[in-house]
Parts: sequence; structure tokens; C-alpha cells
Amino acid sequence: MAKFIIALAAFALAAFAEAPRGVDDPRAFVAETYAAYAREANAPPAEPAHAYSDRLRGLFESYEAWARSHDDLVGSLDFDWWVNAQDWTISGVSIVEHSFGADRKAIEARWTNYDRRDSSRFFFVRRDGRWYLDEVVNGSGRGNDGWTLSALLRERPE
Repeated sequence: MAKFIIALAAFALAAFAEAPRGVDDPRAFVAETYAAYAREANAPPAEPAHAYSDRLRGLFESYEAWARSHDDLVGSLDFDWWVNAQDWTISGVSIVEHSFGADRKAIEARWTNYDRRDSSRFFFVRRDGRWYLDEVVNGSGRGNDGWTLSALLRERPE
């Protein structure tokens, strides 16, 4: 029995290690993520770290390291950035793709959370044939009318 469990664990690790980073279709990826959010209120899908560019992955790692060492402070990501809220009931999702050459795309998502309309733009870059999420801009991207994910990940409360 122990050999079976070890073999099963080795197989699972190998399958996980071989899972490709990035996504094939940015529009489908964003649409599937919002469909998961819409299926169940306040139950986020798994974090899609496999889809992050090296730059965005590094920003998340730095932010998470800071958060672990400052558990007495609330960081700038005190909400779910996919839905721009702490609580949600998502409906009315629409997705539009904008291409900016062969290796850059923006996917614009619009949705309703409870009775509030919102939108974010997801910027993807292509590397070695795969697409990677590199930035997210909500609303105008600044001030009281939105934010930029990379800026939030760099913020460090005093």
C-alpha cells in the first residue's frame, strides 16, 4: 500500500510539474475565471498563478513575503482584485478582446456586482507561444476611480 501511495504522489508531482505556464487563449481564460466567480458568490476560484508573467509573479511573491512578515498590518490587497470587492454576486459579465500587435492583448471585462457596474482590463504578453497576464487596470487605474494591480502590489502601508 505504501508503494502505491508513493507512486501516486510521484505521478501527481510529475503531472503538476509538467503543467504549462501561461494560457492558450487570454479571452477564454478571463471569461472562464469570471464564470467561476459568477457560479458561486464569495467563493473565489483557485489563484491562477500559472497565468502570470514573470514580472507579475515576482510582484506577487514580493507582496506575499511582505504580508507574511507584517501580519499585524492589512496590505493594499484587502479585496479580491478580480471582482474589485470583498463580497460579490457577479452577473452580466461581458468580455471584449483588443489586440495590440502579435504579442500583446488586452481583455476588457465588464460585470455587475450586486447592483454596481465595474470593469477591468487584463493585459497579456506572449512569450514562447504562450500568453501571460502582465497587468490589470480597474476603472481609470488611479485615485477613487480604480487601481493598477502592479501599483497595489508595490504599496507597503506604514
